[in-house]
Amino acid sequence: MATDTHRTDMATSTRDTTRIDRVVVGLLLAALSVAMVLYALQFARASWNFAQARPEYLLVRKGQLPGELALDALIRSLRESPYKSDLSGAAFVQLIRAQQMGVTSVRALPRLTAASRDLQIGIAAAPADAFAWTRLAVSQAELGDLKLAASALAMALQLAPAERVLAPIQFDLAVLLWDQLDASAKTALQQRLKWITGIPDLNNTSMGNSAQSLRLKLGGTSPR
Repeated sequence: MATDTHRTDMATSTRDTTRIDRVVVGLLLAALSVAMVLYALQFARASWNFAQARPEYLLVRKGQLPGELALDALIRSLRESPYKSDLSGAAFVQLIRAQQMGVTSVRALPRLTAASRDLQIGIAAAPADAFAWTRLAVSQAELGDLKLAASALAMALQLAPAERVLAPIQFDLAVLLWDQLDASAKTALQQRLKWITGIPDLNNTSMGNSAQSLRLKLGGTSPR
């Protein structure tokens, strides 16, 4: 009898434990489901805010700048994107705000630092983004880290040797960072200067002060 009772107790105990295990597993699954729903909602909200900000950002890229408060709101919306690669856009607007404040002012320093941080995160997610590398060169040059700025510019030149939009700012940066640029970067600049000579809509860039200065540094002659 004692043995039968013992077996009965064991069986009962086993059944109770199984029920408890199932309840625990059920609760864990429910908690996981709730967490996934909350994450999905957060992702959707961030994506929606970024999508709403996108048209305004494109206007800013074209030079149509809203007021300061609107720019700050745009930065917040762009930084909410669930994709780290989109941080380059937020950094671009941060750089504009820093320029509005005066890049050498104390007020601009947090903007430049935030832009640099966002760009490095964005580049880690999208390392082939020549625009992000160029913006990183700008932010680092303004922060005084000319060596890192030169490295970023060199990478941008390698990634997009035929990007028209970037040519003017890259030439300006190259003049500033000339002493920090390595031989490969200078070769890339020389090729870029030859390339823009035959492009009518880049004639102003080709004849600009920065392009002329680079040709002299490279030992070339200015186009007529």
